[in-house]
Amino acid sequence: MSNVNVNSIKNLNNNVTVDLSTDNQITVTGANNFSVNSSGNINTSGDIGASGNVGVGSTVPTVALDVGNKTDAVALPKGTTAQRPTAVAGMLRWNTTTGAAELYNGAEWIEVITDYIPSGSTILG
Repeated sequence: MSNVNVNSIKNLNNNVTVDLSTDNQITVTGANNFSVNSSGNINTSGDIGASGNVGVGSTVPTVALDVGNKTDAVALPKGTTAQRPTAVAGMLRWNTTTGAAELYNGAEWIEVITDYIPSGSTILG
């Protein structure tokens, strides 16, 4: 078997290109551009769709979005009260106006309670 070296591949309609010319990186351009570098990091300017589970830090995800093997954090979308999206029940975001996490319950945005009250405490008032 012989090797064939190419710098890029284009589909027949000339609207998708796979570029292999950059060292240790594959870049796909088209309706949804993305690249994969030698570390396996994916960069995209469009949407990535998946019909199964997606794992971040996991090659065997067990739920729709599995970040359970990571130890850092999940960054929430953030914006002001005026920038709230058209909501669907279950959405979660950081409100930069109020400085709190908020959840859409299907009828309204509600602030996630951030005060900790230890077990066995009595609330007066």
